[in-house]
Amino acid sequence: MEQEKGELLEAIQREYEEMYLTEICSEMIDAVIPGLCRIREDMAERYGRPVVQYITSRIKSPESIMNKLIRKNRKVTVEKAVETFNDLAGIRVVCSFQDDVYRVKKAVEKLPVIRVEKVKDYIAHPKDTGYRSIHIITRVKAGGDKKTGSRGKALSSVRLEIQICSAAMNYWAMLEHQLSYKNSRIHAEEYEKIQEKLKSYALQIADIDKRFLRVRKKIEKL
Repeated sequence: MEQEKGELLEAIQREYEEMYLTEICSEMIDAVIPGLCRIREDMAERYGRPVVQYITSRIKSPESIMNKLIRKNRKVTVEKAVETFNDLAGIRVVCSFQDDVYRVKKAVEKLPVIRVEKVKDYIAHPKDTGYRSIHIITRVKAGGDKKTGSRGKALSSVRLEIQICSAAMNYWAMLEHQLSYKNSRIHAEEYEKIQEKLKSYALQIADIDKRFLRVRKKIEKL
């Protein structure tokens, strides 16, 4: 099994390089980040406080692509990942409060460099795990018509996912992500116990987010 996974990973890495996936994802992220920074600056000036705390980005590695394709029982190729995944390239925007998440969402949807394909509101409709965030699935317009061959095809095919969440939920998401990638190395019973704890904490975080929001609004009225 380990030998088979090693061979799959080698094949994925070759395809990853042949499609220039790192360069393409970096180009997409670089095209969108300046617009997000302007949103952060404009909102800080408008509301007199930091609406956006910070912005991070990441590109899915060949190993991560392989593992996700295996988990989802799909053909293990980068081409299949490009076809079916929304998060090969990702940006996370961490906001101070829950209502800020919706403010930023509206501003992001107006960025001229992206075309919004789908919005997933996991605040209004949380995942079973308790996860609450907003995901905006996009395609990046910048530079797409300047590329030819396999790189041009991939650039027009790869989607960029922009996640917007509160600071409190971001801490939770980091733990949940860490747990999901240790799934195969943790005893099933222990894994389920930690999952249940995280779900309980997600509910508590959602409640705290709402409490903090009410306190902030009271302070703003003083």
